[in-house]
Amino acid sequence: MDSVRQWHAAYTGAHESAAFFPRPDNALIELTGSEREEYLNNVCTNRIVGLTPGETTRAFMLNPTKGRVLADFLVAASENALWLDCESGCASTVVALLQRYYFGQEVEFRNHGDEWSIGSLQGPKSGEIVTRAGATLPADRVGAHVETKIGSTAVRIVRWTDTGDVGFRLWAPKSGAKAVQAALIAGGAIVGDEDAWTVLQIEAGVAAFGRELTEETIPLEAPTDNAISHDKGCYPGQEAIARLWARGRPAKHLRGLRLDTDRPPPPGTLLDGGDKPGVARITAAGVSPELGSIALAFVHRNYCNAGTRLGSDNLEAEVIDLPMTTVKT
Repeated sequence: MDSVRQWHAAYTGAHESAAFFPRPDNALIELTGSEREEYLNNVCTNRIVGLTPGETTRAFMLNPTKGRVLADFLVAASENALWLDCESGCASTVVALLQRYYFGQEVEFRNHGDEWSIGSLQGPKSGEIVTRAGATLPADRVGAHVETKIGSTAVRIVRWTDTGDVGFRLWAPKSGAKAVQAALIAGGAIVGDEDAWTVLQIEAGVAAFGRELTEETIPLEAPTDNAISHDKGCYPGQEAIARLWARGRPAKHLRGLRLDTDRPPPPGTLLDGGDKPGVARITAAGVSPELGSIALAFVHRNYCNAGTRLGSDNLEAEVIDLPMTTVKT
């Protein structure tokens, strides 16, 4: 299957059936020790204390003075450990920060990046495909996870959407990753690529680490409510988040754009609003089979209402609501 056909098959699969996206830059970190919950709770944005085995939440680690995003991960609690599914190459940063804030607490952390493979199965029939592969599904609530098997390979499956629809993260030993992927394909999944992944996330309004969430981003500027607790107490960067939360109006917001072009522009492209230059900066763009040329962009708060027209010398765009699936033509 050529790359274009594969792209469309994965896109359609994620909307109508299921698509499997290997996430080779993600990595697992394991925290053990009697003080692991309190320790992680004190250094990240979300409430970890009270997370029970079988539950998962999302969290960030932030720049301590500016409150900008340094790392993005899921935290899954098991009986004897906390497992961090670290996004897009940030595991080394997480380890470095854990070491920085370690002052003799009863906690140990280990990077399992060389041992585990992480993939994302997304789409309305992803649960059926997991079941066909012989695995047990986690409970029907966001973040539920379960240790099970696909064939002879032990896997952990986390109920988590990366594209706005039903979805799962699958963690498998690297020695069994190919067998797991083959079982999912045999069950009806289509293997997706990064281009399809990006368009699906643009449509769903997903703010991704390394793309929208960077050292230049305060998380309140994007849809990240599932990663922040506003009443759990102090952590590095908390003061900056609390000040912005109290004001209630970030200077910019992540918004969708419908583009008047057949050639989506590269990340970093700036758009003007009326007589004011550079009111929007595109973070990701692509061509959706259903919506045409679309993008995510950080847009100045005075220009972020749906229907606002933005442009540059050779590009015009209209601000649209997120998720874009609610505004399909």
